[in-house]
Amino acid sequence: MIILDGKKIANQINQTIIPRIERLKEKNISPTLAVVLANETIESKIYVTMKQKTCEKLGIQCKIIHLIKPFNNDDLLNLVIDLNGANNIHAILVQLPLPKNIDKHKILSAISPEKDVDGLNPLNSGKLVQNNNIHFIPCTVRACMELLDHYKINIKGKHAVIIGSSILVGLPLSTCLLHRGATITLCNINTADTKSHTKNGDIIISCCGVPQLIKKDWVKKDAVILDVGINQIETSQGSTFVGDVDFDNVKDIASYITPVPGGIGPMTISMLIKQIVETCERNII
Repeated sequence: MIILDGKKIANQINQTIIPRIERLKEKNISPTLAVVLANETIESKIYVTMKQKTCEKLGIQCKIIHLIKPFNNDDLLNLVIDLNGANNIHAILVQLPLPKNIDKHKILSAISPEKDVDGLNPLNSGKLVQNNNIHFIPCTVRACMELLDHYKINIKGKHAVIIGSSILVGLPLSTCLLHRGATITLCNINTADTKSHTKNGDIIISCCGVPQLIKKDWVKKDAVILDVGINQIETSQGSTFVGDVDFDNVKDIASYITPVPGGIGPMTISMLIKQIVETCERNII
């Protein structure tokens, strides 16, 4: 069993990005990300804090806009429109999930495709589906793909089972894997017997947000496991964070597995940084 060390690989990638950030600053371009935080979930706050710390460490400005209730669709829409028009903002990220009273699709559609660093505007999503002139891929999806590539894990011809079909991870990830020649099974909350699918998976990727759902008997020997989940649970020792995979129970049967924390999370932040820099580089005249 090999642990896919996302933290280590992310640090290596970040070191290659630093000179690119410095070259942009030499051209009087100071890469800047605006993050809109419109929910109060602990997971979102953790990710936003991680993004801010890594951005600032590498020399990227990160402006957190934390909306406090009450606010409505128009409030959020007007904020996005203002950020679209701000010359000093190069990338916009609206942290999901959004409150139930907010029209998620309307807000994501309003983000300028040129600043849509998480690739959720319909234009960017469509380019990904068509595998045509792709500029942005959802950061967590790109994190999964780059981690698989770094460890030279073969994708072509493999059966990939994804648990969770969100527009942020599961759905676009299934598209990326399909483009790379994998056969895809995409499970969701309505899947009758998810275990029957995972037991046949060469690659299992969980992004459903159910703590330690995947046990040893869900996994065939030598499967590759990517755990995107981050869930807060209470134990006798206090609060802790775990993934969707019961790591200690599954690790000895897997060929490769990501830990939580230290797996997909750091890679996601690294891919965010990479895409911020790429959008700045594309706009150099």
